[in-house]
Amino acid sequence: MFQKIRELAIDETLLSWEEICHVASKFPSLNSIFSSANQLSSLSFIPNAPFTSTLVSIHMEFNDFTSIAELAPLAAITSLRNVHLKGNRIATITPTSSPDDVPIFTPNLHYLDVSYNQISSWSFVDSLPTSFPGLTSIRFAHNPIYDNPDLDNQDTSAATTTKAASSTEEAYMLLLARLPPTLKIINFSTITPADRSNAEMFYLSRIARQLAAAPESDAPQILACHRRWAELCELYGEPTVVRRKETNPNFLEARLIGVEFHLAGETMRAQQQHHQQLQQQRVAAVLDTRTAKIPKAFDIYAVKGIAGKLFGLSPMQVKLIWETGEWDPVAGFDEEEDGDDSEEEEDEEEPAEENQAQSQAGKGTGRWVKRETELKDSPRQFGYCVDGLEVKIRVEII
Repeated sequence: MFQKIRELAIDETLLSWEEICHVASKFPSLNSIFSSANQLSSLSFIPNAPFTSTLVSIHMEFNDFTSIAELAPLAAITSLRNVHLKGNRIATITPTSSPDDVPIFTPNLHYLDVSYNQISSWSFVDSLPTSFPGLTSIRFAHNPIYDNPDLDNQDTSAATTTKAASSTEEAYMLLLARLPPTLKIINFSTITPADRSNAEMFYLSRIARQLAAAPESDAPQILACHRRWAELCELYGEPTVVRRKETNPNFLEARLIGVEFHLAGETMRAQQQHHQQLQQQRVAAVLDTRTAKIPKAFDIYAVKGIAGKLFGLSPMQVKLIWETGEWDPVAGFDEEEDGDDSEEEEDEEEPAEENQAQSQAGKGTGRWVKRETELKDSPRQFGYCVDGLEVKIRVEII
């Protein structure tokens, strides 16, 4: 009489996993099991259960699992496509450091829900492709890592303050960048090519900042925590790492800022035209980059004069743009992760074409842009307008 039953709900019964399997074995055509709020903390292997060849989705929300390894028996179910683990206490892939204990699920498993758990380490995210090689969609919202997603909070002792308003957005970008391109959906939101490229470049900039804050001898240890480093450097080029030396504030060098001035391509052409029109002299070959040591006490007028002299331009025709190397969010970011859970099954694999179009239209411009600041004419001291002892400034002709 149970031959045609496809779904079985055994929520809030406090049955053990063995008892649940015993009941489920009476339903040979099951493709979904709901076993939420049963205080389950680990699973045992399922011996000869008929549903292991037909099961597609398993819901184990609001139980007591603390690691993915405690669900290792599910890796033997080759037909499994969706695993729902919302509201558990999962913090790690495996409680041990042995690679032999890492569970590897079937490549047919495409969707994983680990929202509302206790994940606070990026090492968990880095291990996901190993345990879930076929993962294309994930729900990861409402984990502690969203509160402080900065790389420094895990890998180095240097700590940076992250504004609460952007922490969720930054966590989303780092999550996307640390997972491979096979991932198509995060928190019910389709990933566009612009989303991925922006996230990966943002991730590279964060790694460079982390390397700059640590001694050079620690670089191999830091890079070992970023498994996609080599891959991303091949795609976008290795970022420049500028390590700032600790300088005695009483020394003269502590009062100087090393500035790298450079001209954009359009500015170079404009500069050449300027020389050709206004000067009837031979113009020497112009380099696109010049460096100078400028005292912090100089005002912006003096800095513009130095930049103009370096490139043979009038200071009145020069505009200075400080390239900070940091990234800022653009527009607003509306979290889609708190959508109606009743739509999970439709969203977790192939979202409707209309939703995809809306997602692409909303994200086509990307979420993050490089932060640049124009150094406007003023008597303000140069040291108050920029940060650090090494800065990069783009010179443009007005």
